Amino acid sequence: MQTNCLARAKLIYNNKNCYKLIIAFNVTQRNKNGDFIFPTQKKCAYVSGDINYATLQSDLTRIVATAKLILRTNNIEIVNNISPE
Repeated sequence: MQTNCLARAKLIYNNKNCYKLIIAFNVTQRNKNGDFIFPTQKKCAYVSGDINYATLQSDLTRIVATAKLILRTNNIEIVNNISPE
């Protein structure tokens, strides 16, 4: 059974041209810049492996679909925009 609890996701820069997707529930607080404050990765509901920037878009689609099944929610909101560094 699918529930619709809101989960927020954030891409973080991991190392050279690699990112991680972290997903957490009950992310409501914001910092001074207006960005959401996420718990440490250890306390997040889902943390992906390394995602290469070259295939980020296609991998992200697949990873979010997998996370929806694992977390049993259809409501995952990605809250940041990533550009290559």
